Amino acid sequence: MKKWLVVIMLGALAVLASCGNIAGSSDSTQKELSSDALKGASFTFFDIGQGDSTLIQADDGTTILIDTGRQDDFRILDLLREKGVKQIDLLLLTHPHADHIGNADKVIQNFKPKEIWMDGLEFNSSTYEKVIDAALASKAKYKEPRRGDKAQFGPFHLTVLSPDKLSNDANNDSIAVRLTYKDIAAVFTGDAEKGREKEMIDSGLALDADILDLGHHGSSTSNQPAFLDKVKPQVAVYSAEKGNSYGHPHVEVLAWLKERNIDTYGTDVNGTVEITTDGTKLHVATEKEGEPKSGSSYRMSRETKQKSTTEEAKNEEMPTSINLNTASAQDLQFLPLIGPELAEKIIANRPYSSIDDLKRIDGIGKGIVRQIKEQGLAVTK
Repeated sequence: MKKWLVVIMLGALAVLASCGNIAGSSDSTQKELSSDALKGASFTFFDIGQGDSTLIQADDGTTILIDTGRQDDFRILDLLREKGVKQIDLLLLTHPHADHIGNADKVIQNFKPKEIWMDGLEFNSSTYEKVIDAALASKAKYKEPRRGDKAQFGPFHLTVLSPDKLSNDANNDSIAVRLTYKDIAAVFTGDAEKGREKEMIDSGLALDADILDLGHHGSSTSNQPAFLDKVKPQVAVYSAEKGNSYGHPHVEVLAWLKERNIDTYGTDVNGTVEITTDGTKLHVATEKEGEPKSGSSYRMSRETKQKSTTEEAKNEEMPTSINLNTASAQDLQFLPLIGPELAEKIIANRPYSSIDDLKRIDGIGKGIVRQIKEQGLAVTK
């Protein structure tokens, strides 16, 4: 059992908290920040590396899981069991990228969701195909919700914010929802980017929330100032791996959050983040102390690395290029969605004449190859 740290709000917010109230997110209502864990509902943002998965539970047993982490990181299964999950009422898969649906097939098989939501975008990857096969083989209801749709699961009310229609862009077709529990609201947007955020603002649907799951792991392609001003969250959380190759969270986003006095937590520095609520107050607890900083700040020059003798520094250095034919397993893991298992498969299947050759490896489809190309680090010569 890991020791949890009660998070104390900093600066002016800490002063407000000690007085019993903190500025609310949606209107003039004051939301109280509790120094004690609360009973009613919980939002658990799991620390699962460069993946995304959030468990939402109510004290009546209602369980919602949003995304399931990377396809090469199976921690989510044990984490769900540790949280006492036996069955899931709603499995919401925001979009078909492997860092969001990576374990969905196993979650479906082990936790028997009653209902599954996906955006309906067909995706060419073995991970996606396994999820679809598992969903079809299950007894779950399957839905492809669209903006304005509403649903209720136990005490949780959900309104779909996006998409209105598919654009054939996996990130922007993410299912975004506003979930409420009594007087508390939370917004989840998957990897939806700024264009979709503007559509959500223009839709006229309520966006105000106390909790914001920062879009796209804290990327500046999402979380635009206008969107933050519309949501006005009290607490924001991003999911990312320390020293990840994308630079998440981006420095601009952290600056925008700081300007708005939004308390921010990240799984890269805080571990799993759990927010509990009685429907009026919030309580935040983390596994570890840590102050979020931009992912790019972890990138070290080779000269700095040579002077460092710590294992942590070695792990955080960003290669300037990654040769698929010669790179170590450690360096291969700087490529998008490549973990230890896929890194070993890449090594075992050498040589490669092009990046597209990676598609012959089980577990690497067109989607992952496209992201590797977009990153621009992979070479074959």
